[in-house]
Amino acid sequence: MNLKQASLEYVASKQSMGMRFKAEATILSAFVKQMSDTVAVAAVTSANVTHYLTGGKAEPLTLFWHRKHEALKGFWEFAIRRGYTDRSPVPVRRAQEPVRFAPYIYSREELKRLLDGVTSYQKKLVKLEPITLRSMLLLIYGAGLRASEALHLTCGDVDLSALTLTIRVSKFYKTRRIALNTQLCSVLAEYGHNRRQGEHDRSDAAPFFTYKDGGAVVNWALDDAFHRLRNHVGVKRQNARYQPRIHDLRHTFAVHRLTEWYRTGADVQSLLPGLSTHLGHVCLKGTQRYLTMTPELLAEASLRFEGYAKEVLHG
Repeated sequence: MNLKQASLEYVASKQSMGMRFKAEATILSAFVKQMSDTVAVAAVTSANVTHYLTGGKAEPLTLFWHRKHEALKGFWEFAIRRGYTDRSPVPVRRAQEPVRFAPYIYSREELKRLLDGVTSYQKKLVKLEPITLRSMLLLIYGAGLRASEALHLTCGDVDLSALTLTIRVSKFYKTRRIALNTQLCSVLAEYGHNRRQGEHDRSDAAPFFTYKDGGAVVNWALDDAFHRLRNHVGVKRQNARYQPRIHDLRHTFAVHRLTEWYRTGADVQSLLPGLSTHLGHVCLKGTQRYLTMTPELLAEASLRFEGYAKEVLHG
């Protein structure tokens, strides 16, 4: 079995299970291109894999080394199961992993600064109006959406009478319906009314979030607007390469929700699967990445454990 055909089979098998598997497919495609399409799976050597992982350089390894390692490791496990080879050329020992990128968890005060700054962050009018940016930020944080999910909403996906959103074909090729609270519904209703007053198309297939001229908002425009807004209100990491992103609003939603559950004494373990479904994850492992331990969350979790320990000790 040649490398190209086997890698295509592997990617197809993963995608058939509902995984997008886009990054891994790109990594495998690059490796196949480096090796040549016709090379047999069994002919690949450890030296070939090591050269690809390091790029032939002795520079400090990055997180991408580990992404490539995981992708190739998974592929060879698949190839061995299929009988295409009887060994894996992927190094068994992983290089020491660099410190992982940590999502930025916005404080409630920072969220207020961002929302308050929407009306003054731009010096001149641009296509993305303040009401559109503010509505999108509130929705992404308030509902824990991916930015792409908010951008792709159509008017038909927003059912304010039923207090729900339909998120279609998201990251894992899944369509899901999520509940909205009344405050978010009010924000979206006000925004929809604004678009109707502007005589924008509000048919079911029309984009929900639009520019002033009625065109659908695109990702780069949203990212650029958020970057300028963040700088305007001074929300930033000190002396850090990676600055807070719009996607971190989704992380913040998850952390704030978990913190509130701890604070109110809710059964967190029983509620986590629902949070995972709401976020559009295929399993709880995907949700765990969002639950960054902030001091506030850690304090609430500690209080919960302390109360549990007292109950056990005192019967």
